[in-house]
Amino acid sequence: RIHHFVLTDNMGCKQYGTCLTVYEEFESEDNNNNNNNNNNATNEKKKTYYAPRVLCLLSTYPYLTAFRTYLTQLYRLATMTDCMTAPIERYVQNICCEVPAPPPGAFEVQLEILNTPIRFWAPPANQPIAYVSLPFQVLFECLDISNAL
Repeated sequence: RIHHFVLTDNMGCKQYGTCLTVYEEFESEDNNNNNNNNNNATNEKKKTYYAPRVLCLLSTYPYLTAFRTYLTQLYRLATMTDCMTAPIERYVQNICCEVPAPPPGAFEVQLEILNTPIRFWAPPANQPIAYVSLPFQVLFECLDISNAL
């Protein structure tokens, strides 16, 4: 599940966030025996639990759709293949520290995970409406046109 959010400080500066929440399965032994026989291993049952794991990207740039694609493809890469040589958190850190933000206007930065291109670009600085890369499909599915405007 993906969540987008915006944090605004007291000076009006914004931090854009994208979180991917997944639930990972783990098993735990149930040591509650009903017949007071603690030595009987056949009464021990394994219970399956699901623990949430959240991968989050924060940025001063509103690349929310690109971050969504990056996090989902990265998680697929981690769970469906065995080609990752470092923990998944290291790959999240990689995009934060080593992928440059493009300057406004002409350039874009593009990377690819599992044959899916992920594109980061900035609109010209003189654009009258602030650009936020958000999928507006959900908005228009929930509201009619008069409420959306």
